[in-house]
Amino acid sequence: MQRRQRLTGSKRFSQIHVEGSSAANRLLVIRYLANGSDCSRFGFLVSKRIGNAAVRNKVKRRLREAVRLNPVKAGWDALFIVRRGAGTAKYQELKDAADNLLQRADLVDKVPSPSGPGPTVDQTPESSSD
Repeated sequence: MQRRQRLTGSKRFSQIHVEGSSAANRLLVIRYLANGSDCSRFGFLVSKRIGNAAVRNKVKRRLREAVRLNPVKAGWDALFIVRRGAGTAKYQELKDAADNLLQRADLVDKVPSPSGPGPTVDQTPESSSD
């Protein structure tokens, strides 16, 4: 994730908490608010209850990577709040939880399939000569 996509500053975090919308699942909560800019920014809140500094930093690195891999719409600030259990979760679980919240918050661009439209099925009934 590029540095310009990182959300810092407690003033903006507080504004997102007060004015933003939210969605949650077992491992994460996302709070999001439009920012009126040409890029989206993300912040990550990981409490000391999650684990020691190494665990907290690992969770943040995994979440940054999960967000980086998603085609996110421009113009949003989003704050991921980590819940208990995320410190022991595997990368794929965190990625799935982040993907789920980004989709539920409608922050993901709908990208067409790279292979184009799916295969067409001929719906003409076949005659059998029995």
